[in-house]
Amino acid sequence: MNIGIFLQIDNAKILPVGLELIGKTLAMMGDIPHKIHGIVAMNNEDKGLLSDPEFKHVMSYLDETFVYEYQDKYLTTEHYQDAVCDYVRSQEPEILLVGATPLGRSFAPRVAAHLKTGITADCTEIGYDQTVGLEQIRPAYGEEILAEIVTPKTFPQMATVRPGVMDPPTEKGERNPKLTINEGNLSQKNLTIIARQVKRQPGKLDQAKLVVVAGNAIKEGEDLALVKQLAHVLGGEWGVTRPLVAGGLAPYSRQVGVSGTILSASVVLLLGVSGSNQTLTGIRKAKKIIAINDDPDATLFNKVDIGIVDDWKNIVTNILEKREGKLNG
Repeated sequence: MNIGIFLQIDNAKILPVGLELIGKTLAMMGDIPHKIHGIVAMNNEDKGLLSDPEFKHVMSYLDETFVYEYQDKYLTTEHYQDAVCDYVRSQEPEILLVGATPLGRSFAPRVAAHLKTGITADCTEIGYDQTVGLEQIRPAYGEEILAEIVTPKTFPQMATVRPGVMDPPTEKGERNPKLTINEGNLSQKNLTIIARQVKRQPGKLDQAKLVVVAGNAIKEGEDLALVKQLAHVLGGEWGVTRPLVAGGLAPYSRQVGVSGTILSASVVLLLGVSGSNQTLTGIRKAKKIIAINDDPDATLFNKVDIGIVDDWKNIVTNILEKREGKLNG
């Protein structure tokens, strides 16, 4: 059985989600006979990747890596579709996995449509069953439940998987990788990139050591200002749950959870958070989760390390006042 994993690169580096998909594949397949293939599409500016030690580290977990080199200065979704479809035609994998990055979300459905197969987007978990094959799990119905999806009749079975929700391999890679380099040839181009400008988002939540998360108990901009102030005082970043983004209180770049940013911070402080599946799944890799909620029966308290029953505003205001007092004293 062949399993293909698309390895996205940025500045001649493999994005972490590629290694996360490899780690999950190794774990879910166990002793079931399989081969793991890496798929890379790149241009001349990315050739330094092939000699990069990190790339060789990634390859140590793979049986074969298929590299498609294109001469174009910029690659479009058409290039990535062309490379992955060529790989599928030549290797006939049963499973094809792509990171649910903006790029992956853009070209993976095009690949599925071209191959006339199914695809499940934004999975937060995957598994393997020897009867139905790839088990694809993702939030559904307003992200309040987790749906398990199987596509046993069409191949390859495809899924895009959220970055940050899975763990890279824990053991040293010991496979003897084979590197196959193909000359990419996109004969018909419908898209041409004239210039590209990369905008970096300020305040990277996924790299923060401490994150204060405002939940749907925060209704006004003034309340959110207190959350921001607390995050600043504690030396961390602030984030919000989905309802606050939908209500216009915060930009999407600050959204925490499966449909936003996955956190792996040392400490996550939840203020007035209800505890939906999409939020809790998005913070499960945090080392310590603290929740403040005025409902003593909130199910959230069963899923965190420390629970405090109180009005979040009382505690935040008290912390800020004491901090102010120390500065003035």
